[in-house]
Amino acid sequence: MNDISSDDIFLLKQRLAEQEALIHALQEKLSNREREIDHLQAQLDKLRRMNFGSRSEKVSRRIAQMEADLNRLQKESDRERYADW
Repeated sequence: MNDISSDDIFLLKQRLAEQEALIHALQEKLSNREREIDHLQAQLDKLRRMNFGSRSEKVSRRIAQMEADLNRLQKESDRERYADW
């Protein structure tokens, strides 16, 4: 005899839809974070090239700040990526 009721099936389908929505939201968040990391990396590369010929303290401070921001974002992204595994 089948012990699964139509209410159970409905609840399971509802839960599945919620999980799929959560997965989609997290994938979107991860994509945005990866785009931000790529953008910061490109800016950092540009500043490094600019700083190569000129030892401006302002540029050096900006590079250090961007490196810290990039490092933080990469760590956050890694933690979020593996948090649910």
